[in-house]
Amino acid sequence: MTDVVMPRLDPGMQSGKIVEWLKKEGDQVRKGEAILVVEGEKTTFEIEAPDSGVLSKILAQVGNDVQVAEPVAIIGESGGTSQSEASSRTVRQEGANQGSMPSPQSYVPPGPSTAKVPATAYRIVASPAARRLAQEHHVDLATLSGTGPGGRISREDVIAAVEQAPKVAAAVSKMVHPPVLRRVKLEGIRKAVAERLSFSARTCVPVTITMEADATKLVAMKEKESHISFTAFAVKAAAKALEKHTAINSTIEGDEITTYTQVNVAVAIHTEEGLVAPIVSKANEKPLKEINLVIDELSQKAKEKRLTIEDLTGGTFTITNLGAHDIESFAPVINPPQCAILGLGRIVYKPFALGGRVSARPSTMLTLVFDHRIVDGVPAARFLQDLKRNLEDPESLL
Repeated sequence: MTDVVMPRLDPGMQSGKIVEWLKKEGDQVRKGEAILVVEGEKTTFEIEAPDSGVLSKILAQVGNDVQVAEPVAIIGESGGTSQSEASSRTVRQEGANQGSMPSPQSYVPPGPSTAKVPATAYRIVASPAARRLAQEHHVDLATLSGTGPGGRISREDVIAAVEQAPKVAAAVSKMVHPPVLRRVKLEGIRKAVAERLSFSARTCVPVTITMEADATKLVAMKEKESHISFTAFAVKAAAKALEKHTAINSTIEGDEITTYTQVNVAVAIHTEEGLVAPIVSKANEKPLKEINLVIDELSQKAKEKRLTIEDLTGGTFTITNLGAHDIESFAPVINPPQCAILGLGRIVYKPFALGGRVSARPSTMLTLVFDHRIVDGVPAARFLQDLKRNLEDPESLL
């Protein structure tokens, strides 16, 4: 029996989608004959039969996504096991004993986008002696380039790799490392932050847009209401805009986008252990002064490590403010599975021209990072415009 496996076209390919079966179960197939069409991450290509025989079993149907190196079909032969089948089984078993798996190094993809890819091309070709020696010296055959016929890895290739290893180790040992101040284990809040941000970087399609807002009225209002923070104003302004632009008030998980009526704004707070983002729930229903009290209470709980699961879950949008640290603008990382995050910069006086006169006015930069999988640029820009208008008219937020 011979397995037909999902090949790897490039190092980034993780799976392939079955587009069409060119043969059906029970059909006779010849070695090298195209038997199905697969859609990879970059192109569509045909998979050829690795051996002649009968397509005895189809393991993946049209539309299925199959991981690289997983079998999609079995080719057998009625009336016993042929010599070619026995040889194929031996090669696969030997590969399993050596721990070798199909790898991108063992195959160089052809140029045309619909090129035929023999499944057998993904096996590492090496002599039995080379495999035994590689196992003894813990050499990964996938890292070697064979000098034998057809790129076959020989015993001499493995010996050369073994002899080269001490030279590499010696070179590494001579490297000069700077003095170490401390080493700390990545754990707790710091680990959670690292994992979430890494997940965001892997899965989101972030787009950044910026807009300058006139902060003249906001600064004047802050002088009257000195106990209310700029962050509280931003939370209320964002919550009011999110009521209108509901697509921004969404989350995405897998292939499902969920849009919410309740606006729960997460506020990024720095602690000695790392960043946390507790929630101002139903921010669209709360008055500005209550929002400010909630943020103060959450900040105190964060410092005292008293935040609960309820405080930290259920957010639909996030705001982070680095203005107090003289940052003018920055692009924060989206807090998954949310659609967007707003970055607030410092308020600074800048020249403002009106007619022939130039004056200085306070302004601030608003930076919105949104997930393009959920929303497009124009709707995101309209949301930011309304958020800007709300901040420029702080009376409407009271």
